[in-house]
Amino acid sequence: MQTPFVTILVAELVGSAALFGRLGDEAADAVRREQLERLRRHIGAHGGREVRSTGGGLVAAFPSAVEALRCAIELRDEAGELPVRAGLDAGEPPGEGDDLHGTPVIVATGLCDAAGAGEILVSEVVRQVAGRRVAGHLRPAGALRIPGVGEPVTVATVRQPGEAAPEPAPATEITVVIADDQALLRTGFRVILDSEPDLHVVGEAGDGRAAVDVVRRRRPDVVLMDIRMPELDGLRAAERILADPDLHTAVLMLTTFDVGEYVYEALRIGASGFLLKDAPAARLLDAVRVAAAGDAMLEPSITRRLIERFARVAQPAPGAVPAALAELTARELEVLRLLARGLSNAEIAAQLVLGENTVKTHVARLLSKLGLRDRVQAVVIAYETGFVEPELAPSDPPPR
Repeated sequence: MQTPFVTILVAELVGSAALFGRLGDEAADAVRREQLERLRRHIGAHGGREVRSTGGGLVAAFPSAVEALRCAIELRDEAGELPVRAGLDAGEPPGEGDDLHGTPVIVATGLCDAAGAGEILVSEVVRQVAGRRVAGHLRPAGALRIPGVGEPVTVATVRQPGEAAPEPAPATEITVVIADDQALLRTGFRVILDSEPDLHVVGEAGDGRAAVDVVRRRRPDVVLMDIRMPELDGLRAAERILADPDLHTAVLMLTTFDVGEYVYEALRIGASGFLLKDAPAARLLDAVRVAAAGDAMLEPSITRRLIERFARVAQPAPGAVPAALAELTARELEVLRLLARGLSNAEIAAQLVLGENTVKTHVARLLSKLGLRDRVQAVVIAYETGFVEPELAPSDPPPR
């Protein structure tokens, strides 16, 4: 089962094994336990959850990349008897119960293993999602090859205390329009977004028609769109925005209720995310940045469940390729089938014995051929054409 987009932190106590030879088993274990409890307190204080213990450290998951980084910095700067090293990556790792595994965990573990005492290594994914809120803490550190990962991982390292930061680069501002029929909620979202140095709210709208008008005039990078609004509902407003060839605005849908039909329709028309209004602020900020970068931030398990339940499948003949997918090569069809099953680029690369960059190229080409905005729409078309058949759980009703 896939999990939501999270940041994985792997933190290790450097020298914990040597304690046993120096202090003896009982004293060494007491020190190790005390230090691990300190790690757990910091992780909890930053909204993370422990995934597992590694004996000399912990693996944790955070809904916010920024909080994960801040936690890692605190663990380093406030180290007790044993120094800490850490690695961070982000993604949608598969999970079993409370445990997580897959590429983000492998990468974070590899970065931690490569780090020296007191060093924090961060993947490019974490650096991009965290944005300018942590830019002054990071500096490029080249690329590393990590066992089990096909392509080299681009890495940044967190600056040491007292290390001078470079002159800040010119800000790349992400502009946002907020569309919601409740003025109080619009104000709350504006406060959250405008408090970030790289985000700027450039307009508001209280109904769907006004939202389309404001977006066409202000041309924001992202619009937060409530689903239920007067005049024109959010889905129809989003459809008009996404169909306008002069606009390059990503749409994040907002609602109070996780209603399946709404989520499916939002995916079908090309929305870049679907968030509940009570989502944590950090989740909202990450979603805006990911959408502005041209990606979709959705929970794969929910995506597949909804598509499988609500797609109207037109069954092709056995072995036949649906007409809508006729332009795709055999390899692109293989990639689409695995993508529709919820696999990440790294997991597709492993299954097809390809480089991850090659998989990215195949995904980009199939999206271009099909005229799609992102991989989420590719998943939708794979189900709608019958190219991938629903795999419903026994308790699920059949597609309508």
